[in-house]
Amino acid sequence: MAGLERSDLGNSGGCAQSSFCATEGERAEALEEEGMEAGGRFDATSCSSDSSGGRSCEGGPCGDGPNAPDEADGAPSSPVGDEAVDEVLESDGSNAARVRRAAFAWLRHPLRSTRAFLDACSVRAAFFFYSLVGVAVALVVSTMAAMGLSALSESIFYGGREVYPGLYIYDSESDELVKAEEVSWYRGDGGEFTNYADGTTPVVVNDITLYVESYSARADSWHSISVGNPSEEEEGVVIHDMDETLRGGPDRLDTSISLDGLAAYDASANEQRGNVDALESQLPVDADGNHPVASLVGYYVYLPSSPLYQMVNLGVFVVVPLTFVVCFLAASRGFYKRKLQRPIQVMDDAARRIAEGDLSVPVAAPPAGSRSELDRLCVSFEDMRAALERNNKAMWRVAENRRKVNAAFAHDLRTPLTVLKGRAEMLSTFAPEGRVDAAGLAEASAAMSRQTERLQRYVESMKDLADLDECAVDPRPVDLGAWFVRVAAEASDLAGAAGIDFEAKAGGLPRIVSFDDIALSRIVENALANALRYARTRASLSCMWNEGVLTVRVADDGPGFDAAALEHGCEPFWRDAAEKRRDDSAHFGLGLNICAELCEKHGGSVHLSNADAGGAVVEASVHAPLA
Repeated sequence: MAGLERSDLGNSGGCAQSSFCATEGERAEALEEEGMEAGGRFDATSCSSDSSGGRSCEGGPCGDGPNAPDEADGAPSSPVGDEAVDEVLESDGSNAARVRRAAFAWLRHPLRSTRAFLDACSVRAAFFFYSLVGVAVALVVSTMAAMGLSALSESIFYGGREVYPGLYIYDSESDELVKAEEVSWYRGDGGEFTNYADGTTPVVVNDITLYVESYSARADSWHSISVGNPSEEEEGVVIHDMDETLRGGPDRLDTSISLDGLAAYDASANEQRGNVDALESQLPVDADGNHPVASLVGYYVYLPSSPLYQMVNLGVFVVVPLTFVVCFLAASRGFYKRKLQRPIQVMDDAARRIAEGDLSVPVAAPPAGSRSELDRLCVSFEDMRAALERNNKAMWRVAENRRKVNAAFAHDLRTPLTVLKGRAEMLSTFAPEGRVDAAGLAEASAAMSRQTERLQRYVESMKDLADLDECAVDPRPVDLGAWFVRVAAEASDLAGAAGIDFEAKAGGLPRIVSFDDIALSRIVENALANALRYARTRASLSCMWNEGVLTVRVADDGPGFDAAALEHGCEPFWRDAAEKRRDDSAHFGLGLNICAELCEKHGGSVHLSNADAGGAVVEASVHAPLA
């Protein structure tokens, strides 16, 4: 690395490791190359040279300093914790770093991060999120509820009962129904017993099942039901022949067998289906030498279910769709309150206020960084409200100006009309009698002529005002220096004609800018006319440009603006008290108003002020970017 010196300090009390001293950038690169690769912490250090020519470090990995790494501790320690993680992640602006930063934030604060995500995400993403959460919760809750209800159903059905529902056979010796098992013996080849007692004649009708007593039936009384002396619960059992079909035609639907007639039914059915004794003799014996009880008639025995059991069983089937409905309703409510309620309420309130004519209250701004479609709609709604407010204010200003114009028109016409009417009445009354001499006639004629000219000028001013409403600015590339020279020359002629000294200055103007030179020339003309009317000896014109704004400044050494003029000077037909008292005044209060209107159309404004040394100052600014 260029510009670096390396010195081995050895055991001289300086740095324990080799150190680099150079410029800040080079030293940082050197430390990064040698220190950061080892996984240590990079700290800025400052290097200095002592009189012995050695190097010493401050704040770095020095052998004797307070920040020196402890050899017994191994590698230098690195900062841990949320602040360190944030510091490391903030230093990398890549997409991967942003993903890692979001992952760490979610791990630290999952609920807060999830809420922040839902507040900022789009409506579609939030809809999918709530749908997935609703389905997942519904699956888990419905599965657990169904399992719980099934366990409860089984507990209700079996709990505390003496009768175990299932397959039984009748044991004639003990007069009991004992638990049995089904044996499909006739289908096997070479089993322990056959269907042929003598080898040729079958002892059981084909397709009849053999039922054998269960091995544990004798060991557990719960698996036996007394037929001759049943308990109260056993008297309510329902018994069906496993191999019985509907007897007695389709009108007989009940195939249950009563306990009282079970013994007779069992003997008759066994006799019809085969020789069960012959088959029983072929069965293997137990340790006591006894054959298990066998029968060709199996019975399914059960107790009628209770209403509670039926309700629980119904709940098993109902809980799944009910859970899904509840979870979807909860997810829908959360989705509505999180993503829909606020923007819909905001737009509803804004629409109601707009319908009532209230455009002053802005639409509430959405959260920063929100990607929600409804939040973008709220922003568009606010833009619409702001545009309506601007248009409404513009229309109100137009209406107000028109009202003022009408009032000023009526006021300013009153004086000349009164003079004309008075002179006409005087001439019509006294002239026929010869009581008005030639001098009187000449004086009356001159007065009437002056008022007529005043009315003519007023009509022309009204025409200019009407033309101004329809006027539109047309910005185009203009040589700003050439334009100013031309305008300054015209202004100098006007000032010379009025007997006023004139000064024009400009500096630092760009060559080509975009503005309406005709409109700006008209602004300068009206401002200068106002200055020349009040100036005592001197008027000036200056021009400046700064960051797309072109400003022309017209000043005079007259009396300046009073407080009322500073506030109302740009309003149409506004004049000060002294001007209003002059009947022969040619000023109607439209010059500065025309300047303000043209500046506003050009994206600028007019500012009225008074100079420190005295005199009025009119500054007109328009939007004039570089072309």
